[in-house]
Amino acid sequence: MKLNFSLYCKSLASTCLLALAFIAPAQTPLSCGQSDAQAAFDAAHPGAAEARAAREEATRNAARERTQRGGGDDELYIIPVVFHVIHDNGEENISDAQIQNAIDILNADFRKMNADTGQIVAGFVNVAADVDVEFRLAKRDPQGNCHSGINRIQSELTYEGNNEMKQLINWPRASYMNVYVAASAAGAAGYTNYPSDWGANTDGIVLRHDYVGSIGTSNPYRSRTLTHECGHWLNLPHTWGSSNSPNEEDNCEIDDGVEDTPLCLGSPVGLCDLDRTTCGSLDNVQNYMEYSYCGAMYTMGQRARMRVALNDDIADRNQLWTPQNIDETGVYEEELLCRAEFSVDRQEVCLGEEVQFTDASFFGVTTWSWDFGDGSNLEGSDESIHRNPIHIYEQAGEFEVYLTASNASGAVTSLDPVVIRVLDDGMLPAPMVEGFESGQGPWSDGQWTVQTQDGQPWQIRETTGYSGARSLYVRNRQNVGGEITRVTSTTFDAGDMAAVFIAYKYAYSHRTTGETDDRLKLQVSKDCGESWNTRQFHRGIIDLPTAEPHGGNFYPSGTGEWTGHIEEVDNEIYMVPNLRIRFEFESKGGNNVFIDDINVYGVDSLGNVQSLVVDMETTALSLSLFPNPTTGEAIAAAQWPGDGAVLILRDAAGRLVRQEQLRGNGGRRIPLDGLAPGVHFIELNAADQRVVERLLVLR
Repeated sequence: MKLNFSLYCKSLASTCLLALAFIAPAQTPLSCGQSDAQAAFDAAHPGAAEARAAREEATRNAARERTQRGGGDDELYIIPVVFHVIHDNGEENISDAQIQNAIDILNADFRKMNADTGQIVAGFVNVAADVDVEFRLAKRDPQGNCHSGINRIQSELTYEGNNEMKQLINWPRASYMNVYVAASAAGAAGYTNYPSDWGANTDGIVLRHDYVGSIGTSNPYRSRTLTHECGHWLNLPHTWGSSNSPNEEDNCEIDDGVEDTPLCLGSPVGLCDLDRTTCGSLDNVQNYMEYSYCGAMYTMGQRARMRVALNDDIADRNQLWTPQNIDETGVYEEELLCRAEFSVDRQEVCLGEEVQFTDASFFGVTTWSWDFGDGSNLEGSDESIHRNPIHIYEQAGEFEVYLTASNASGAVTSLDPVVIRVLDDGMLPAPMVEGFESGQGPWSDGQWTVQTQDGQPWQIRETTGYSGARSLYVRNRQNVGGEITRVTSTTFDAGDMAAVFIAYKYAYSHRTTGETDDRLKLQVSKDCGESWNTRQFHRGIIDLPTAEPHGGNFYPSGTGEWTGHIEEVDNEIYMVPNLRIRFEFESKGGNNVFIDDINVYGVDSLGNVQSLVVDMETTALSLSLFPNPTTGEAIAAAQWPGDGAVLILRDAAGRLVRQEQLRGNGGRRIPLDGLAPGVHFIELNAADQRVVERLLVLR
């Protein structure tokens, strides 16, 4: 076989997953993510590519020796496997059955027990191999606890499918083969790396969910994806060599390091031409490491190369199948009932909304008994009814849910409850004024929650506020970039309103080291938090900075280092009794960010502010201004005793701007418009009483 070793070394980088897709005339197959993934890997681990190239000759010699030896190499290697399903409660959260189906297909392929071995063309029947490797789901976790071998983690990183996602969870590679299932595999059907002494915390296989097995979200056409990837994970290149570029003329000059796979150009994705001859001999089109979509075999040479990898200490592959590791991971243990656990699609819902419960107990459960915490219970043995029930909460509050799983041998109950928080309609006051002051407002009443993916969270700053002592801030100066934190409200009753206005103040500065594109988003949800729409997007390179860059931690020194925004939401789909609001901050390595003085109010079709004055017939003298701050228009809600009152508007210097006689008894709403930027004082006089409120008009 002709080998251009310099070209091979240059292209010997990492592996990629065959971008398998269900071929249809109007559907384009996914491309492979190898090139970008490997470039990132090599940049993070200098020397890795050179080390792979340096040991290639020794790998080939060891594989050749095993092939020539003939017998004596028939030990069955067992590889413990753990699946990490990274999901966002979508279809990517595939079932246990789909995962087991993928394992079954993988084992049939590696043991040459796949049904389509009978279709292998005559030229390769004699080299088709039983690799003598089996993969089994682990039954114990790294701490020795009983486990199903399947982890499920909710994270928006499922849409990335990158190395950052893999670092959410990674079991020791000396004990487990890590397989990740996600909504995306970095834009491909999946990818992995060759064995390496580098990157232990990202070692594993990433698969897009619809390329796992042959059932569920996948299909039989895509079912060899994991087989292809495991070949890469055990140091197999593609049949045309270590690149992701099949059907190129130069491929006849490159070798895959396997003696019984003929030189070939490689099949274009989805081309299953069994008579294809590209480099002077019949191509092994049905090889699992091809792109033909009709893989049915590994060769004896590939078998030898994979078994060399399993006997090498590179990436600890030689530790996986040892008797000690087989015992510690429990792959041969009986499937005894040992744990009751479950997951939910949402832990925070509104009244009348469904909660989906999904049983994850193991092993051999025949009866399920659910305690939903609100006085409702469900028990039975009908898997279609009792295993994964849906429950609707009819009262607000927090409810602890337990599951008891049982079979003929006994019963176990979930150790820690899952807490479901059920929100009532209109929990926030209308209008809502939030200044984050101690003992005042929704924050002090527990009506905001903070969710932080990583980095610094939204938290109270005790000594920095716009109009008071406190504000909410992210200590972004401590972040390095990429961190996301959110603060989310409970519900605001926008039902029957024509529009909702959301006003707030914010402050931010860059570091003196340069500009960054940090992002502050105002988002609203029409369905109690199940989905979110971004209404305002402040960016570090556009409108987020409110002060000059700071070398140390930025804390606004006065109102001049703040600015504000008022967002009008008038789409009728958001006029619901359980409207929710949140602020999301994504760090890009800038300085601290602050929000304060959040005002939320609804107006009806006549422009009246919702619930601003519940009962205008009152004997108390009071004055409320909303929104405050404003951009030039506001509503004054005035209440007074007697037959009339006087409303006086002055500027910051005390000069009279406007004066209005208010006739009648009780009170009224007074529109204030055309206000110039700056500070104004609104005064209400009636029955020898006086009240003054400060109104800020933004530029």
